[in-house]
Amino acid sequence: KWALRFSCAELETMPNFRLQIPNAHFHKHWHDSAAHKGRIRQWHNQAARKHRRREARLAKAQAVFPRPVAGMLRPVVHCQTIRYNAKKRAGKGFTLDELKEAGINKREARGVGISVDFRRKNRTEQSLRENVDRLKQYKANLIVFPKKSNRSKPKATDSSKGEQSKAEQYIGDVMPIVKAAPKIVPYKITDADKKAKVFFTLRMERSNAKLVGKREVAAKKKAAAEAEAAKTKV
Repeated sequence: KWALRFSCAELETMPNFRLQIPNAHFHKHWHDSAAHKGRIRQWHNQAARKHRRREARLAKAQAVFPRPVAGMLRPVVHCQTIRYNAKKRAGKGFTLDELKEAGINKREARGVGISVDFRRKNRTEQSLRENVDRLKQYKANLIVFPKKSNRSKPKATDSSKGEQSKAEQYIGDVMPIVKAAPKIVPYKITDADKKAKVFFTLRMERSNAKLVGKREVAAKKKAAAEAEAAKTKV
């Protein structure tokens, strides 16, 4: 058996063997070898890809003319979960009830640039009215071109030739959802506002809400005791 003896000075200078052994690699493998397969990916085609995306956007805009470039009109919906349901965003499509209230045929809606979602339902009257107003505003500014087969005999719902000549292709989201800025109305601070104790009022209201049940039970016991006392006196 071997006996290992170390002095205090040797123990202080010795490394801690419980730590991870350093094995850092500071050499980047730029070469495409069989062992490393070229781990550094380069991006020399960035400018060419940018030009290609721009050309694709222009080609798409020309193909869908005179329809908007960004696509169809989307409804205003609330985000999911209790954490985000106060925020609004663009939804997938309008419900059948919203289209019916706005006077738009559900089969012709997509043909005039309105998205339809057959699965979504209206849970509140407020969201229904908001999206119906959105549809009516869109319908008022809509310019409908006749189909190729009906150009000689346009329908009554098609726009006039004068309106068609003034039409311009819309770039960007159709009727984007804009967050309304909160309005702060300034007013003169009165003496009653200066004397009011906000923290004290909040604590009292919290206490009152907490003690509602106990006070009701105490009031019932007091009323029962008074009734018993009145009977004994009689």
